[in-house]
Amino acid sequence: MQAIVFANRTGNELAPLNQQYCPALLPVANKALVEYTLEDLASAGVTDVKLVICSDAKKIESQLGNGQQWGLKIDYFLSKPEEQVNSVLSRMSINKDTQALVVRGDMLRSPCLGRFIEFASLMPSKFVHAKMSQRNPAMMMLPAGWKHHELMNWPLETKEVNHADSVAQLLHGECFYLDSLAAYVEASEYVINSRDFCVKGRAIATNNTKQHLIVEAQCQLPDLSKTDVYGAIGEFTKVSPKASLTEGVVVGEYCFIEDSTIQNSIILPNSYVGPQLSVNNKIISQDLMIDPQTNSWTRIEDPSLIAKSVQEPTQYNTLVQRAGLLILYVLLSPLLLTLFLCACINKPRKPIVTDTVVSNDNQPIKVHKFNIASPSFALLPQLWSAAKGDLNLFGASTQFQSKINSSTPYGVYGPVQLNFDETTPIEEVQMVEIEFEQANKPQYLVNLLQQQMNKANTDIVIKG
Repeated sequence: MQAIVFANRTGNELAPLNQQYCPALLPVANKALVEYTLEDLASAGVTDVKLVICSDAKKIESQLGNGQQWGLKIDYFLSKPEEQVNSVLSRMSINKDTQALVVRGDMLRSPCLGRFIEFASLMPSKFVHAKMSQRNPAMMMLPAGWKHHELMNWPLETKEVNHADSVAQLLHGECFYLDSLAAYVEASEYVINSRDFCVKGRAIATNNTKQHLIVEAQCQLPDLSKTDVYGAIGEFTKVSPKASLTEGVVVGEYCFIEDSTIQNSIILPNSYVGPQLSVNNKIISQDLMIDPQTNSWTRIEDPSLIAKSVQEPTQYNTLVQRAGLLILYVLLSPLLLTLFLCACINKPRKPIVTDTVVSNDNQPIKVHKFNIASPSFALLPQLWSAAKGDLNLFGASTQFQSKINSSTPYGVYGPVQLNFDETTPIEEVQMVEIEFEQANKPQYLVNLLQQQMNKANTDIVIKG
C-alpha cells in the first residue's frame, strides 16, 4: 500500500524555532517529528511513501534519504507552503479508485496506523472518520476519503462528518498538533514518559526509579546515579561534571553544557550552555532562549552564555570561491564599463538601479544593477556583493525576501531573478524557489540561460 504523507507546514506558530527547523524536522525527544510517522507506517506494513514537502525540502531529503533505514521507499513531492490537500492530490494525478493512506507527518500521534488501515480495509466503500483524544489525528483512506480531504488541511480542525457514508473509529492514545511552543513542550514530555514511543539510546541508572533517562552513544556525563532526572540525551553531547540536571530534561546531539543547572528544559542540538546559568522551564536552541509558558524569547548575543556549540564547516572553500569571484569581477570590468555606457544611452536619467536588501548575514546592504532589459547582464554588478560574501552567486531572489519565509541563501542569479518581476504571483515564486533549492544550481541555470538565448534568437528579424 502507498502512503501519502504531508509535511508542508511553515511552522510560523512555533516562532522562533521555525528560523532553524521546519516542523517536520523539529526534534521531539531527539528524533525528527516526521520520523515518528515513518516508524508507524513501517510497523503498519506500508512500503511506499510519497512525502509532500515545501520549505527546507533539501534538508528533509538529506536527513531522511530514500527511507531505507525504516524499510520504506520514499519519493518526494514539492508543494506550496501549507497547500491544501485536494490541490496537491490533484497535481499528483492519482486515480480516483486508487487505495492509499493519506496522513500528516508534521504532527505527533500515538502509533495507530496499523489499526486504522486494518479497520478501514474491512469497509473500503465507507469513509473511516478517526478520532484520538477527541481530536482529529489527520489520517484518511482513499478512495473513500476524497470527499473529506478538508479534514487533512493545516491548520487541523475537528469536524463532524455525514455518517450516512462514514463510520467512526476511536483510537487509543494521544494526539499533539505542535501548534504552539507550549504544545511542543507537552509533546516532548509525553514522548519521554510514554511506552508508546521508542526513544533512541539506552537507559542509565538515576535516582528516579519510575522514569528513565535515555542516553545515546558517545556522551560524556557526570555521575547521575543520585540525581532525580529523566528524559533523553543525544549523541556526542558533553555535560560538565559540575553541571546539574534535574527533573525532565531533553538535551540534543552535539551539545556542550558547562557548570550550569538545567531543570525541566529542552536543549536543542548544537547548543552551548555556559557556566553559572540556571535554566528552568526553558527551550534553548543555539543562541535562542525561549520561554514556552509566556511565548517569549530572546536572542543572546554573548557567546559565553549560550551559543551554537559547533563551528560551521571549514570556510576554506568559501574563501576560494570569493577570491575566484573577485578575479572574475576584475576580468569583467571592460564588459561592465560597456554595459554602463549602454545603460547611460538608453536610460540617461537612471542608468543604475539601487535597492536595499538583507544579506545572508541578516544585514541591510545596497545592491546595484544596470537599467537594461537583459537580466543576466543587468545583475552583473552584484558579483561584487557575492565576492564580499553578502550574497551567494546562486540562490533565492532578494526581490521577494520580505514575502517568503525561507532558509535558502540569497544569490545574484536564480530562476526568479532571470524570469520574473514584481508582478509575478508569490505562489509561483515560492514553487520555483523550492524547486531551485533542490536542483544542481549551475546546471539548472545553464539550461535556463540556454533557453533564454534560444528564445532570443527566434525573435531576431533580419531585414534585407
